[in-house]
Amino acid sequence: MDIEVRGPDESSDAWRDSDETLLVDCARAVLNRREARDWQVELGDFWCYVQPPGGRSRVQGWKLHVSATPLSAPLVLARCADVLVRHRTPFKFARNLDKVHRLVSDRCDRGAGGKFITVYPNDDDDRLRALAEDLHRATEGLPGPGILSDRPYRPGSLVQYRFGVFGGVRMLGNDGSYEAMLVAPDGSLRLDRRDAWFSPPSWAPRDPFTRERSSPQPGANGTGPRQVLLNGRYVVREVIRHAFGGGVYRATDEHTGGTVVIKQARPHTAADVTGKDIRDARRHEARTLELFETSGVTTRLVELFEQQGDLFLVQEAVQGVTLRQWVTENIEPDDGAGWGPSSDTAERIARGLVELVESVHAKGLVHRDFNPNNIMVTEDGDLRLIDLETLAGTGERVTQAYTPGYAAPEQVDGPRICTPQPATDLYSLGATLFYLVSGVDPLLAPDEPQTRTYEERIDIWLRRFAAGNAAARRMAGIIVPLLHPDPARRPSLESVRAFLARPERPHADDRDDAPPARPVDVDQMIVHATERLLLTMEPDNPNRLWKSPGFGETCDPLNIQYGAAGVLGVLTRVYETRQDPAMRDAVATVASWISRHVTREPRSLPGLHFGRSGTAWALLEAGLALGDEDVVRLAADLALRVPVDWPNPDVCHGVAGAGFTQLRFWEVTKEDEFLDRARQAARALTAAAENRNGLTVWPIARDFASALAGVTHYGFAHGVAGVGAFLLAAARATGDVGCLDLAVRAAGTLLSVAEVKGGAAYWPSGEGEDGPLMTHWCSGSSGVGTFLVRLWRQTGDDRLRAAASRAAVAIHRSRWHAGISQCHGLAGDGEFLIDLADACQDERYRDWAEDLAVNIHLRTVLRDGLLVPPDETGELDLAGFNTGLAGVLAFLVRLRHGGSRLWLPESPMNLLPEARPGTGATRRR
Repeated sequence: MDIEVRGPDESSDAWRDSDETLLVDCARAVLNRREARDWQVELGDFWCYVQPPGGRSRVQGWKLHVSATPLSAPLVLARCADVLVRHRTPFKFARNLDKVHRLVSDRCDRGAGGKFITVYPNDDDDRLRALAEDLHRATEGLPGPGILSDRPYRPGSLVQYRFGVFGGVRMLGNDGSYEAMLVAPDGSLRLDRRDAWFSPPSWAPRDPFTRERSSPQPGANGTGPRQVLLNGRYVVREVIRHAFGGGVYRATDEHTGGTVVIKQARPHTAADVTGKDIRDARRHEARTLELFETSGVTTRLVELFEQQGDLFLVQEAVQGVTLRQWVTENIEPDDGAGWGPSSDTAERIARGLVELVESVHAKGLVHRDFNPNNIMVTEDGDLRLIDLETLAGTGERVTQAYTPGYAAPEQVDGPRICTPQPATDLYSLGATLFYLVSGVDPLLAPDEPQTRTYEERIDIWLRRFAAGNAAARRMAGIIVPLLHPDPARRPSLESVRAFLARPERPHADDRDDAPPARPVDVDQMIVHATERLLLTMEPDNPNRLWKSPGFGETCDPLNIQYGAAGVLGVLTRVYETRQDPAMRDAVATVASWISRHVTREPRSLPGLHFGRSGTAWALLEAGLALGDEDVVRLAADLALRVPVDWPNPDVCHGVAGAGFTQLRFWEVTKEDEFLDRARQAARALTAAAENRNGLTVWPIARDFASALAGVTHYGFAHGVAGVGAFLLAAARATGDVGCLDLAVRAAGTLLSVAEVKGGAAYWPSGEGEDGPLMTHWCSGSSGVGTFLVRLWRQTGDDRLRAAASRAAVAIHRSRWHAGISQCHGLAGDGEFLIDLADACQDERYRDWAEDLAVNIHLRTVLRDGLLVPPDETGELDLAGFNTGLAGVLAFLVRLRHGGSRLWLPESPMNLLPEARPGTGATRRR
């Protein structure tokens, strides 16, 4: 595993600058040598685009990809660029070595992995074949991974091809993001699906290299052979994980009858600048397993073998769960007596963790990635190390590797080629102990400028935990020192063991300076969050009013989810609570920006959060608050243009969301057209309902051009709870008993699929889902409870109130380790608790909502003196309602000032006489 590094010190700024510009410099050098100085070179965030003068990209066709590793990328690019300039063919490439590393990473999307260079040939097959041959000859023998979505030009070639968009037809797709679409022969637009297998559309031209009619690879639809046999003895039973670097499988060893875990390693994936790749990591892991074979702290290596060019590592399966899953399952409920694991249990696990680290260090090794995912808890309660590929000798020069939140500062900020020291594992041990007592990853975005150290903020967090968590009280005295930024000041393993042997002592929680359990200054949080939104607004930016990196940047900039409409709705609420001129100006600025840009997009998608329904609703509320009739008229025009019949029935993207918006406009305007359109939406949802084994569900159409096609969800965002809530609101507004009956059936489905544990109710995300039970608005307790409590108010069925109350218990128990966003975090959960407090007149639920605000406050970071909650990524780039700061602000404003919940109509309840809560009867017209 020794790595020789020559040249500048990896930690120097010169080296990093060189890495950043190396590939672009290679391309420019080729252009200069070929005297192609009239070619255009355009740098994007990820890609560098190179094209000849006057070169125009076609809409679609057969295109070429060339793969590379970070080490081979400069040479592959230089040789390919020379060929492409001679052929006068436009291309793009990943702009720096860090981007290349991401493209070959084990975590890269399987449909995108490996595509270092993309080539856009003309439509002449002969010239295409000549170009592919020249590229193949230029790169033959150089390393690069196979591209799963493509077919290789020749076996083992870096040159690979698929049919797909070049320029495409850019349009707003049905899921609310802009996509380059394919044009079918009948003129219809189709998604360019980047599957992890070669799958050209059936109508694509003949394969230019095989001359065969296009067809997907066998088994590409997931219906391949039922049984896979590896190395003549391992029958694969289950896919644990798919990844670009290779899958992880559970299999039966036909020689022994035992269960094994098999890790696949595809050549040249997870490659680094040293030339090593995932196969080297698997071989190293095999050697490490042999080294620990008699220790009892790891699984037993069975064998290492190659098949069809891939490497496979086989090890005995551990009967148990990861420490992460174990903590999730063993966090005791907060029922007034406390939460978290018991002190005795935490001490036992902590001693086991110390022993694992000691066993690694005793071999002269450093783990480098010690975290809850890499530790198994067996059925007997013992601990085992898994995924040992990161272990390295003390002082050995290796490539940087770590998991965010569990890595010492010297790992994160150090050079790519590093010499690990045992103190880094001490930090990881402290972070893992933090997770053990709390179920929370110790991730905190940094203050800018830094005014509090990470260690200080972790200490505050632990002291908050300590009020109701005996294990946190017990462990805080060793966790905080282990997380010290100075490696020399972290306690040794002997000191940790000695600490665990001491009798339990009072925690710092008992000191006079300990923070109170509640309340936090919600008013200050509101002011600071509002100021942050205004400071980050860019009214002169023609594309987005607030930045939204990642997937959000591809979405409609005027929607609720990521765009300006969600922020406008919240700023309007803030203005209604403090009607000062500055807030009025802010609301007017956002409404004006949306109004100017709203006609730029011809498609009006129906969804409330990803479509134009939310945009219309936000403009309506702003226009009413400002007294601006022009804005109100524009809003009404937008609302009348959204479809109310659509293949997706849900709230976020589909019919239920459009229906909610029509009801809100009817509430405000009393115009019958809006109520008629709400009725149309209700009829569409009635027709879309399906009965499956006695359960009423709303699947998304299988043939719909959507990433959600065919799924059946239970939650509010995409499923039964959201559809049921709209049908209830429609019944209240129209008096339609059929809508009410269907809403009751929806509730029956949700009661049937609920899972109750210790008095708390959880829900799976959807039909046939095997993932974790959920607690949030999009999928889980919060969103389901939002519907059930409203239906209880209508029907008086106490089963609904009981289920909503149990949902609230689940939310309160998960408050320490939940995220903070509206969609899947504390802000959305808190909105439901306020709903429940208002409906039941029970202040306990409002107190619980305040507990959630305390946990949001713990995550806040300082930005230029403002305390700001981070977004769903843990950073501060997202302002959007469901994923960022605006949604958290909405919850805080409602917690402080009351009022109705955003994006739910009030729908008068007197049109359907409601039963008195508690009677269990439903009175109908």
